[in-house]
Amino acid sequence: MPAWTFVTVIALALLGGQAPHPDAALLRRGDIGAFGPESFRATLALTAPPGLERHEIEVWRSGHAKTLVRMLDPKERGKFLLRLGDQMWFISPSAKKPVKLNPSYRLYGGATLDEVLGVRLSDAYDIESTERQESPAGLLVVFILQARRPQQLFQQVRYVLSAATARPISATYRLRSGKDATTVDFLEWNQGKASHARKLVVRDLLRKGTVTEIEVLTVDPRTVPDDLFRLDDGSARRALESTKP
Repeated sequence: MPAWTFVTVIALALLGGQAPHPDAALLRRGDIGAFGPESFRATLALTAPPGLERHEIEVWRSGHAKTLVRMLDPKERGKFLLRLGDQMWFISPSAKKPVKLNPSYRLYGGATLDEVLGVRLSDAYDIESTERQESPAGLLVVFILQARRPQQLFQQVRYVLSAATARPISATYRLRSGKDATTVDFLEWNQGKASHARKLVVRDLLRKGTVTEIEVLTVDPRTVPDDLFRLDDGSARRALESTKP
């Protein structure tokens, strides 16, 4: 064994660490949770059965721990979903206090917030294996990712990237049992300076393949006020209702 290799192995052993996976850098480049700005306001349209109903939401995100979803349909104004780390809350004018929800709560159709907004996979999952596959669209890299924490909503993800562009092609989210729960296909990307998926399709495999099409209408990088995420004071959220989306 070369001297430098022996030293590296000893150093890793002393640090209790492991050598990074050869494709770790590619995963970071193609991580759907890393596309787009760190903090932003965005508007999205979700189209889902029955009757191909179209709903619009406004999303405010600060880093990756705080997300506020504002419902924009006229009948649902004043309603919000608030994500703080691993916890999710429903806020409504008719409820005295925020109502705690299961992280698996789904928006219109069959999409969870993780699927709509993209959890940072390289932070939440380890690479179990990778495989190269040829396709009409070029060389693909298929990642099998394993959750680092048992409380992660999806314990495994099959994540497919284009080797040429490092953009995701699809993601399949799996339950602890190994059963496929949801698939996401990334159909279109914006061509501006801040790259993000512009259109994607989510299929809820646990509900007979219910399909939700998601279109990102606007993305506005900005600093998001912390007051929007307070559980004990909804004045900043109520102020949003006096503004146009």
